[in-house]
Amino acid sequence: MSRVRARRALLLPAGLALAGLAFAGGRDFWRFETGGDFLSGESEGVSVGPEARVRLAPALRPLHDSEQPFVWAVASDGSGGVVAGGSGADGLLRAGSGEPRRLADTGESAVHAAAVGADGSVYFAASPGGSLQRVSPGGERAVLAETEARYVWAIVPEPGGGVLVATGMPGAVLRVGATGEVATVFSAREENVTALHRNADGVLHAGVEPSGIVFRIGADGDAMALYDTPQAEIRGLAVNAAGEVFAAAVAEGEGGDAAGAAAARPPEAPPAAAGVTTTVSFRAFAGAAAAAAAAAAGRSGRGSGGGNGGAKNALYRIAPNGAATAIWESNEDRPLALAMQRDERLLLGTGDRGRLYRVSRDGDAALVLRVDSEQVTAAVADGETVFLGASNPGRVLALGPGPRTEGRYRSRVLDAGGAARFGRIEWEARTPPGTAVAVETRAGNSEEPDDTWSDWAAAESGASVASPAARFLQWRAVLRSDGMASPELTGLTAAYLPENLAPRVASITLHPPGRVFEEMLNPSAPRLQGMEGQPETTQAQRENGGAGASFGGGRRLFRPGIRTATFEAADPNGDRLRYRVSVRLAGEVEWRVLRSGLRDRVVAWDTSAMADGRYELRVEAGDAPDNPPDEALTGTRVSRPFVVDNTPPTISGLSVGGDGSVRFTATDAGSPIRRADVSVDGGEAQVLRPLDGIADSLTEEYGGVIPDFPEGAATVVVRVEDDPGNRAAGEAAVGR
Repeated sequence: MSRVRARRALLLPAGLALAGLAFAGGRDFWRFETGGDFLSGESEGVSVGPEARVRLAPALRPLHDSEQPFVWAVASDGSGGVVAGGSGADGLLRAGSGEPRRLADTGESAVHAAAVGADGSVYFAASPGGSLQRVSPGGERAVLAETEARYVWAIVPEPGGGVLVATGMPGAVLRVGATGEVATVFSAREENVTALHRNADGVLHAGVEPSGIVFRIGADGDAMALYDTPQAEIRGLAVNAAGEVFAAAVAEGEGGDAAGAAAARPPEAPPAAAGVTTTVSFRAFAGAAAAAAAAAAGRSGRGSGGGNGGAKNALYRIAPNGAATAIWESNEDRPLALAMQRDERLLLGTGDRGRLYRVSRDGDAALVLRVDSEQVTAAVADGETVFLGASNPGRVLALGPGPRTEGRYRSRVLDAGGAARFGRIEWEARTPPGTAVAVETRAGNSEEPDDTWSDWAAAESGASVASPAARFLQWRAVLRSDGMASPELTGLTAAYLPENLAPRVASITLHPPGRVFEEMLNPSAPRLQGMEGQPETTQAQRENGGAGASFGGGRRLFRPGIRTATFEAADPNGDRLRYRVSVRLAGEVEWRVLRSGLRDRVVAWDTSAMADGRYELRVEAGDAPDNPPDEALTGTRVSRPFVVDNTPPTISGLSVGGDGSVRFTATDAGSPIRRADVSVDGGEAQVLRPLDGIADSLTEEYGGVIPDFPEGAATVVVRVEDDPGNRAAGEAAVGR
């Protein structure tokens, strides 16, 4: 049996304009100020308007609760009742006043399209099979015509007793006369014509699948593509008095994996369909069937993996000249049913959260209500009443003009990001006589509310939240009315103060001795990053609200005796940080402060006044700028040991032969020898390699013949340098 694919309702992203950051380290607010803010929650018996008004939804009256999962089609019978087509044992039934009455038993076949003619005759088709049947006002049932199609997706009555039929496999629009004669009005060259509408002047509009095109078919039978949507399937059509066409379109992939879905369906299980006339039907897997057929034929279309994968579900307004505007879009709600009310406002039934929207011509969308089923699969307006068909579970409902007497709105779970204290909650509401709005809150530390959360606690506007401190908060509003008018909730704000968490120093980078970075902010007066006593950096860097300015990207220079360290730090509350950097000899207890009150994550200092030895550097990040003294916290990290070496190397055993051979030993007490060179009679220096080939030890042996040694040379000068840049030189006469 074909089925609507069930999916859980998805909450909107957590950052959807609901939390406004006040300032780092201070209290923040959750704000509900727009329709989008309120749509992130769940409604039960309330409507949410685009102007951020939560009010009681229209009264909803159940007409039929089915034991079957689907109701595919509904049609007004013209006398205050509704004809509904469903799956399995439901067949075709009439509901409204009293107990529902079955009009036709279709066995295991489902009714995907139904309509009521001007004389009260009921037309329907059970799929698969394509047989168009009629139930007369007296109750006689007969086959009116065989469409030679596998599916019938929509039926539109015509003056004179005939009907128009939209079919699938093949996709076509047929005209069936009052006595059963069949003529082809339009051959779509598509797998399915899924939606059909007839204007009073006889002009038709048809929507197809899998290409998602809306066609206009003139009274003379001439057809043209009015608009080619980027979606795969047209689920519903409506036309206003100005001739503008409204088309509900579903993006590709909404039926799941097409070939897999088709393969999983039993042989006689039909796909479902959507179309709008006086009836709206839903097709769940026409895309799947079309994709499977296309794959078998070696072709592909947009409904089976074509080029519209990035399209959203949409409702379009299409002008008579074909100019189209998307007036409603969603990645979460699938438009499954479309109907136009007498005031030309559109009703859009969606899945898989069972939502019914009211959409204006200009795209102002209001959530009218949420039904207790996963999908609103059919809708038709009859004066002030709207009949709905819902699926999973299958239900037939009547939506009246008056408000309910009670409804509830529940916000999404609000996340403070960590343990928090809750402050004042206040809301704005309009409460006409006989109405009231009450708000409650609850709190917990699990993302999904469970038994560990606090009980709902009554809230008072302008007072502190009564729920205990926790990471998560949720609120709900209960709207009540005596049935004469509806209250309105138009905004809510709740304050919270995250518990202060300690900053974290993630890393410390000790750059090689002598390496410094030049700041290029002021080219006329370059300076070294992190040196004490230099002017502060830019205002933007000084006021940086998080870890501080980023460093280490300036031009690299070498300054003997200077050591530079950069570090990474962050605060989980977004607090501004200040840094203190200290140093100590490895193994000692006491730290000596090098810098305090730093705003930037870099420090450079002169080590020439420090005794030789192994040292450690400590960086402390404090959030005091944004917290009271008794709440300020500090994060700390200690660097790996590093060496301070201010003593130059020594040169011993220097001798130079008359042939230019040179030998000597370079030794350093604290750092590896880094470089050695030799100069003859004040000439250009030449680099020497140690005997072991690499300068990397505290003691290095050098020996060899100086290249291109000049005849008659008198003296040779040898220079050596250790890692920190300390230098030593030795001179020897040639031949000694």
